[in-house]
Parts: sequence; structure tokens; C-alpha cells
Amino acid sequence: MKVLPFKIPKTSSDTVVIQEDKGFAFYDKLHQHEEIQMSLILSGEGNLIVGDAITNYREGDVLVFGSHVPHVLNSDSSRAESFMISIFFTEKSFGKDFFELSEFNDLSIFFSNLSYGVKILSLQKELRE
Repeated sequence: MKVLPFKIPKTSSDTVVIQEDKGFAFYDKLHQHEEIQMSLILSGEGNLIVGDAITNYREGDVLVFGSHVPHVLNSDSSRAESFMISIFFTEKSFGKDFFELSEFNDLSIFFSNLSYGVKILSLQKELRE
């Protein structure tokens, strides 16, 4: 499957883009983009392809894809409508050294794992809130 380059629609002054996807299918092409993507699945379920791994997603999942990580969420359209809220930002959105601040030291392993994509398995309730 070919990975399509995708450009998140934003203006030059946008630091963060928040996007709501609602329907019987999400964007159904294997794609990648410069922005880090953090998504909360509010409803729906389906298959998730990240890089060369295949898994599933369902309501309540929190997913994070690093910059240029190929991914696609294939909704199970025979079920209920899917709804996802995503936040997109780059490593430089908040300034070139923002993620190197000491406050982010504990998150360095998390950010290094973004090159594979991350499905949050713990503290989901806290993250959703």
C-alpha cells in the first residue's frame, strides 16, 4: 500500500489545529503528515494501521501518531457513526526548544516512541477529561 503525503489544512499563523471527524468513515487512505496527531475516539470502531502494524481502535481510545508516521483508521461502517477529535501540532509549533524544557524530561520516552505511534492503555479517563 502506498503512503500518501498529506497536508493538514492550516494558515501560517495556526500553532495548533483541532479537527472533528464525524461520519461512517474517517480518512481512508494510508497517509502521513508533518504534524504530531493526538486523537480521541468518541464513538465508532475499526482497524488501525500504523507503520507496518495492524490493530484495532474503539470508543474511548486515545491515539498518538508522530511526525511522518504512516497511519489509517478504517472504520467499521456497518456499525454506528464514528466520531474522533484530533489535535495536530509540530515539534516547533510552540517554539524550537519547547519540548526540550526540563518540564518535559519525564515525557522524553513517550516522545521518542511516537516514531511508531502510540495507543494509550492507561489513564485513559484522565486524558479524555
